[in-house]
Amino acid sequence: MAYIALYRKYRPKNFDEIVGQEAIVRTLKNQLKSGKIGHAYLFCGMRGTGKTSTARVLAKALNCEHGPTDTPCNECKNCVGINDGSMMDVIEMDAASNRGIDDIRALRERVNFPPSEGRYRVYIIDEVHMLTTEAFNALLKTLEEPPRHAVFILATTEPNKLPATILSRCMRFDFKRVQVREMLPHLKRITEENGVEAEEKALLLVAKNSQGSMRDALSLLDKALSYGGNRLTFEDALSLFGAVGDDLLIEIARAAKNRNIGRILDVIEEVVNSGKDLGRFVDDLMNLYRNMLMVAIGANRDLVDVTDEEYGQFKDLAKIYSSEEILNSLDLLKKAASEVRWASQPRIVLEAAVVKLSMPQLWEGDTGYAARTRDLEQRVEALERKLEELLAGKDLSVNDRRKRAGEDESSAKTAEESGDQRTEAEPLKDGADEKAEPPEFESEKEKPTGELPISAAEEGERTVTSERKARQSADGGHQEEGELLEELQAKWQNVLEDLEKTGKMAIVNVMKECQVKPHDLKKGLLSLTFEGFEVYRSLIEKEKSAIKESIKRVTGLE
Repeated sequence: MAYIALYRKYRPKNFDEIVGQEAIVRTLKNQLKSGKIGHAYLFCGMRGTGKTSTARVLAKALNCEHGPTDTPCNECKNCVGINDGSMMDVIEMDAASNRGIDDIRALRERVNFPPSEGRYRVYIIDEVHMLTTEAFNALLKTLEEPPRHAVFILATTEPNKLPATILSRCMRFDFKRVQVREMLPHLKRITEENGVEAEEKALLLVAKNSQGSMRDALSLLDKALSYGGNRLTFEDALSLFGAVGDDLLIEIARAAKNRNIGRILDVIEEVVNSGKDLGRFVDDLMNLYRNMLMVAIGANRDLVDVTDEEYGQFKDLAKIYSSEEILNSLDLLKKAASEVRWASQPRIVLEAAVVKLSMPQLWEGDTGYAARTRDLEQRVEALERKLEELLAGKDLSVNDRRKRAGEDESSAKTAEESGDQRTEAEPLKDGADEKAEPPEFESEKEKPTGELPISAAEEGERTVTSERKARQSADGGHQEEGELLEELQAKWQNVLEDLEKTGKMAIVNVMKECQVKPHDLKKGLLSLTFEGFEVYRSLIEKEKSAIKESIKRVTGLE
């Protein structure tokens, strides 16, 4: 005997064997039990969801010798005749090849004849949307007022192509895609009956690749059993379908969120070396992010066609992703999917796309702006923590600072009383400058708001150096401090440029950001304006020595 394909061998023979269409089955059963049988049915849905099979089961239920019944026996003459296609009262017509008005006229002439074997003459018209307009018009009157013994069952994958006049005359049933978790028990039963040991993950992959079509699932299973023999493993199924496991896809999603670009590229290398279809890989990755989105927004569980175990994994992923990130990732993958199929180097396109998944700061739109802002905030926080650690390690106690300040004031007072003028200012030591801290004030009134004293390392110093006084005396006049301040303000940009030349670009950027400029000069103490975070104030005070040296080089002031 010739081999019979699995989808033909396991075609449903009663309502209980129809997979994934519980609502339709229940409705038809109730009609048969109550005797409220319609004269015209329209079965709509994608391929392989059971439209024609359900039509045949309904025909058996109507003509079974023990019926009409919701459980046809499949043993009586009528049931056996319908199963093998030999019963004259059940007419199957392919509208794709019999689509003209003459075919419908011939049907109208035969429909008036009473059934010869059963109770009803059942007309199953498959792909009914292929009929011509004239044929539809010829069928209208028969559909509206058929003989009592006639039942029409129209099946189509494209109900939108049917005229409204046909739709209004039929009882419509929409066949949905069969869920993966509904297919799995059916596939297990078939493999067991055929003596094949199949891994559940392999059957799950078969169900996923069927895209909701039970007939496609059985065809793929037939192919997989031929490949694997008496044992079907997950690896065999992956090789057969050119797919990758969900574990790798989930790993890519986690690596993209953690910005682990190296791991992402390793996975792509693994996929390429194993000979997988890159277009299929992108499609699978898109489906993963789609399921993540459904979970993230709290969509109905039925919209996520996965097992309960995988649904739990998607829940974990959705916790680390925001809905905006998932949507932007889908946009990137959608663009990559179209480019991979036509690119001469699809691997490069794929690598660029998945690397961009892990770099949200490169994304467009509000999410990209938010990612760039968040990245800058994280950098600033890290810098603040680092500065706080540095300052905490070099901080002087309050008593030490007061003691040093008292010593400096005593030295300055002694120098003034003795009238001793130094001819050359002593340069500050780098070590002391690194440990310099803002001056301590006895009361809040003495503390200048928003100002930075440039000579805080030597708090007691309040006069210009002897070198400056000698130069003023040689010039024959005394230059007022206000004029000195104006001169410094005019040359402040030159001071910043001089700092840049000495490699102090970071402090220059901070000074520009915080609007640090000369503000006041009293008794030799220069105060600077400051508008910024406290951590930047500490950074500027740490670089007082460098700022003073630049001022000296540019203006000659001490």
